[in-house]
Amino acid sequence: MMQDGDTPRRLFGLQYLRGIAATGVVLFHVSQGAGTPLPFAAYGVDLFFVLSGFLMVAITAGGARPWAFFRDRFLRVAPLYWIATAAVVVVGLLGLSAQVRLDPARIAASFAFIPYSAGGGRHTPLPMMPLGWTLNAEMLFYAIFALLLFLPRYRVLALTCIIGGLVAAGKLFHPTGAVAIAWTDPILLDFVAGAWLGVAWVRPEHRRLIVLLLLVALLLWIPRLVWPGMRGGIEGAGATLILMAVLFFEGRGGGIPEWRPLRLLGDASYSIYLWQIFPLQFCAVVAARLHLPAAVTAAAGFALAMGGGILAYLLLERPLLAALRRVRAPAAVTISADR
Repeated sequence: MMQDGDTPRRLFGLQYLRGIAATGVVLFHVSQGAGTPLPFAAYGVDLFFVLSGFLMVAITAGGARPWAFFRDRFLRVAPLYWIATAAVVVVGLLGLSAQVRLDPARIAASFAFIPYSAGGGRHTPLPMMPLGWTLNAEMLFYAIFALLLFLPRYRVLALTCIIGGLVAAGKLFHPTGAVAIAWTDPILLDFVAGAWLGVAWVRPEHRRLIVLLLLVALLLWIPRLVWPGMRGGIEGAGATLILMAVLFFEGRGGGIPEWRPLRLLGDASYSIYLWQIFPLQFCAVVAARLHLPAAVTAAAGFALAMGGGILAYLLLERPLLAALRRVRAPAAVTISADR
């Protein structure tokens, strides 16, 4: 057990997982552009969501005020996303990409984190910044979790009922509206799985039971929630098992040690994830004009996306977070590893 005066260490394994998740998503988009998609690489999104569910439970275990929590999460996600979205709009205004369609309603919805689609059909509604669909899901989760902070107990159970109910409604009623499609997507269950891992971490006395129930749920999850055009089955199960394994090693001895290159990758994961579309599009345009081989385009795109994301973190995201720190809660919350 920790003694009085001991300093809780950071769980570096979680930060490494962020970097791996962002790298996976970039790899998926690069391989997709090369015509040989690697589906497993897209599981990085599920890993992000499972991590988010775990962290929100872990960082609020000692108590949190709903508004302060939501404000902190909003300021962490929104400003950088708004800058990236504005960049996409500028690209459209300058006519630099035929793929950018300037629909005023879609632009407004994108800035408001509201799923929007001008067409029908069961597909994931994409905002101006295409990768923003995941941030729409994150903001929904943050809003629900913030409201549940009013409850003195059983928050994760309530979260499970709410998100489970939404997913069940989507499966039963097959909605076609953009908001209904996005807010009933089975991928939202990733947050729930991560949240229960968070309970297991902060409540060691219930850990074995929770892990057992999660394993049973995962076995039921895989065959029952995968259907054409929707995510949230085997991807979420795999991401949950990966986080379980990392937490197992974090809870043993000195845990997972710090390795600065991988930590930097984790620190820059949001910028890597968010800004990747710009270097990837640039490489695609150059490759088309110069008739470059797909392998060369893929390698260049991956290098530029990763390097550009790290530079965006160092030159934009980190200074922006420092400027916002006066109105946010502490940016880095140390989670006790004494579990």
